[in-house]
Amino acid sequence: MPRLLLILTLLFPASAFAELEFSDAWIKNLPPTVPVRAGYMTMHNPGPGTLSVVSVRSEAFASVEIHRSFMQDGMMRMEPVNDIEIEAGASVQLAPGGLHLMMMMPKEPTSPGDEIVIFVKLGDGSEQSLKMPVVK
Repeated sequence: MPRLLLILTLLFPASAFAELEFSDAWIKNLPPTVPVRAGYMTMHNPGPGTLSVVSVRSEAFASVEIHRSFMQDGMMRMEPVNDIEIEAGASVQLAPGGLHLMMMMPKEPTSPGDEIVIFVKLGDGSEQSLKMPVVK
């Protein structure tokens, strides 16, 4: 058994098993006339190395971008973020007023109770999926 574990460790380094854990994911529902939605969640990196989220996509939207909101000169502003680095053992929260997913042009109207599948792409090229409920 120890020999098999050693072989697997050499063939598949720890980074090959690196995955984020997602919790508290949700999408704010808005009227069909509003062309964007915002998505929020907590991402936790339980692994031994830093993970980088480089993009997010969903079949339910024309595009999904990572954005951050911030206060500047007394006004709330928003800008795209290229990636999110999550250190080993750390969590990053996407929440109103900070980092969030900007989900543009829903292909169909959303309603509370819907579950939207989101794909999160990591810096190593791997992708993870999660379902995000739409809430009122």
